[in-house]
Amino acid sequence: MIVYNRCARLFLFAFRRYVVRQKIPLLASFKLTYRCNLACLACPYHHRSGETGGHMSREKALQSLKTLQDAGTAIVVFEGGEPFLWHDGSYGLEDLIRYARQRFFRVAVTTNGTFPLTSTADILWVSLDGLEANHDRLRSRSFNLAWKNLQASGHQRLFVHYTINRQNRNDIRPLLERLRGIKAFKGLTLQLFYPYDQGEAPLALTGPERQETLEAVIDLKRRGFPILNSIGRLQGMIRNDWRCHEDILINVDPDGTVTPGCYVKNRGAVNCLACGFTPVAEASGAVDMIPGSLWAGLSIFR
Repeated sequence: MIVYNRCARLFLFAFRRYVVRQKIPLLASFKLTYRCNLACLACPYHHRSGETGGHMSREKALQSLKTLQDAGTAIVVFEGGEPFLWHDGSYGLEDLIRYARQRFFRVAVTTNGTFPLTSTADILWVSLDGLEANHDRLRSRSFNLAWKNLQASGHQRLFVHYTINRQNRNDIRPLLERLRGIKAFKGLTLQLFYPYDQGEAPLALTGPERQETLEAVIDLKRRGFPILNSIGRLQGMIRNDWRCHEDILINVDPDGTVTPGCYVKNRGAVNCLACGFTPVAEASGAVDMIPGSLWAGLSIFR
C-alpha cells in the first residue's frame, strides 16, 4: 500500500507539472532547528540557535508539512542545525518522519553523523568534509564519531554529502577511497560552499579553484568513483550557465516561515554568481528532462 501510494503521488506530481503546467515544488528544504552539537566553520545556522523561533514546535512542523503537501511537494529533506536534536516533548524526529512518509514521495534527513544512523527516513545524508584533519578542523573534531556511525549503519539508502571549500578541495579522492570500506555507503554528492556572510569562515573557492576542482571531480566520476552528481551539471557549475528553475524549491525555517524559491531566500543574500547548490542544478536539470540529471535523481530517490 505504501509503495502504491508513493507511486500515485509521483504520478500526480508529474501530471500537475507537465500536463496541467502547474509550477509545483519538487523539493523542500525543511529546517527543523538551528540547534546543533557542532559549530562548523562553513555553517551560518548554529550562530542562530538562540533566536526566538530557532526550534520548531510539533504544531508548526505538522502545519508546515500540510502546507508542503497542499503545494504538491514531492520530496522533503529534514535539515538543521542538527535534525536528530529536534523534539517537542516526547515527540521526536522519527515520529515526524513516519508522519511525513505517509504524505510525500520520499523523505530524507541530512545529519552531521554524530548520532546513530538508524532511521525510518527513506534516505540519510551524512555530511563529511574531508579526511580526519580537514573534517575535524571544519566540523568540530567530529570525524571519528561520524565514521564509527557510518561503519555501524545498516541503512539501505546511506549517502555522504561533501561541501567543497578552499581548505578541503583536495580530499575528495582520498575520502572516496576510504569510503569503499563502508558497507552501507551508496555514493557521494557534492556541492560548493556558499558565502552567507553570517559568521561562517571565508571558505569560498576562487574562480580558478572552482574550475580546477570540478574538473578533477568530473575526472574521478569518469574513472568510476561513486559520485552521483551528473557530469553535465558539474560542467554547468564551472561555466555557471545552467538553467535554474527556482519554482521547484520550497523552504521551511524553524519559525514556521515557508518560502518558495531559491534555497537562500529568507536565509541570506542571494548571489547567483556564487551559487554552488548542485542539488538545485540537478533538480532543475531533471525538470528539463536532461538524462544525466534524471539518472542522478533516480540513483538517490528511487
